[in-house]
Amino acid sequence: MTDTLEPAAYADPAARPLGARPALPIYYDATAGVHIVSGFTECSEILRSEGWSSDPRNNPLLPPESQLLTTSSVLFMDPPDHTRLRRLIAPAFTPRRLQPLRSRIEGIVDQALAQLGDGSDLVSELSHLVPVAVIAELLDVGADGAEMLMAQTPRLVRILEVDATAEDLSEAASASLEVTMFLTPLLAQRRQQPGEDFISFLLSQEELTLTEVLATVITLLTAGHETTAALIASGAYALIQQRGQIPALLNDPSRAIDELLRHQPPVKLLARVAMADHQIGNHLVAQGDVALLLVDTANRDPDRFERPDELDLARDPVPSLVFGAGVHFCLGAGLARMEAEVTLSRLFTQHPDVAVEAESTVRWRPSSTFHTLDLLRITGLSGPSSVS
Repeated sequence: MTDTLEPAAYADPAARPLGARPALPIYYDATAGVHIVSGFTECSEILRSEGWSSDPRNNPLLPPESQLLTTSSVLFMDPPDHTRLRRLIAPAFTPRRLQPLRSRIEGIVDQALAQLGDGSDLVSELSHLVPVAVIAELLDVGADGAEMLMAQTPRLVRILEVDATAEDLSEAASASLEVTMFLTPLLAQRRQQPGEDFISFLLSQEELTLTEVLATVITLLTAGHETTAALIASGAYALIQQRGQIPALLNDPSRAIDELLRHQPPVKLLARVAMADHQIGNHLVAQGDVALLLVDTANRDPDRFERPDELDLARDPVPSLVFGAGVHFCLGAGLARMEAEVTLSRLFTQHPDVAVEAESTVRWRPSSTFHTLDLLRITGLSGPSSVS
């Protein structure tokens, strides 16, 4: 779709409709001081090319507090440090290692679904609960740990906002400290008595420092939780609105998740800093300039997708940009997809008549970076379900 917002509005994705498209696939917004990139080809080129940075220390638009929080996270590293850390972490997220988790995820989802009834908030009682429970399982932190993660994760994810404020960063720093205090004795215990959990795996990588282990766990809590929770909630809402798509979900959940990621992307916006001059088509991005990539718009580029604004779960899969691309392609993409496949397919199997209670009970979170719900009250449930 082509939108009529003023050009500067595209630098504030919280103010624009999902998928709103500027007239040009890439242009410089002098008011915001950034390059706005909305074409699929242009976004993909930036994500896949060398010479672009995710390190906040290179971004002149971020408050200085961001540099204190993110320097050990794989999300915000550039090569060669990023290459080394990713190589050490990646074996934990191979399909072979993740597949045994599916049965546990199914159990977590069934337990959550069994508690739903008329008036339940699908966001807090399902979409946020499931990924936190899965992460708690990965870390093997028990019920107390799961409760702590549930409390601190919403504060942690504020660091992921592209336009994070000093207040956001302060909240994230406080939450990070709480998580670190909980994990520090646990790391010491796992070093002496390793198990099959993710923390033990990280500690077995001798090249990783304790700071990097902690940062990796916190990254899992932030990026690993937020994208999954957003996908489950917005995906459920989209399917409730377009019930004719539900059979396609149940027939081929993997293909359906591909389309939901494209049409309802949990991540709307990515930022990159040019470390050298780049020529993108006829457009120059100078060294030191910031590019904002409108992922949701790129995922509806009519030059890349037929009927781009239409949700079609039977569509032949075409890769989207939600999980990034190139060296920063999301390591946890397989886990997020698995959680969404299991949760959404079981939701509509066990509660086929689930519906929105009222549009007044649907609330989107104001966010420049994420396409995510804060509230989604549901009905069409006679009470807590029994899972056979």
